[in-house]
Amino acid sequence: MHTLTIYRLAVGVVCLGAGLFCLAPSAFADPVLKPDKTLHFEAIQKVHDAQHEVDHAWEVFHKAALGGTLSSPAIQTDVEQALHESRGLLVKAREAANVDDQSALESILNRIHKLTARAITASQEQKK
Repeated sequence: MHTLTIYRLAVGVVCLGAGLFCLAPSAFADPVLKPDKTLHFEAIQKVHDAQHEVDHAWEVFHKAALGGTLSSPAIQTDVEQALHESRGLLVKAREAANVDDQSALESILNRIHKLTARAITASQEQKK
């Protein structure tokens, strides 16, 4: 075989592998949540969704902060604290999902939902 043919074959195999990797369930894209037959996909997906929720809340906050539309410095501090707490709770949610502790997971996810909702609402309040 020619060197060019071997190179093309290797590139094709790498591209095929990358394509198959992209077809994996999105919940397993999180490196902390490793696929394991003992884990329930639903719990992993809930944590994955909560991660997106927290990311969205950060985006809303950053947009308001950069746009100068946050209603006060106190609101900014409150939103930042809520978002940092949410990030910390995501770690605990991942741990609960990894050990399949549904009760703890639901409690943590409820807290994350409340914090992100509060952060988004406060970020969208306009200056008076």
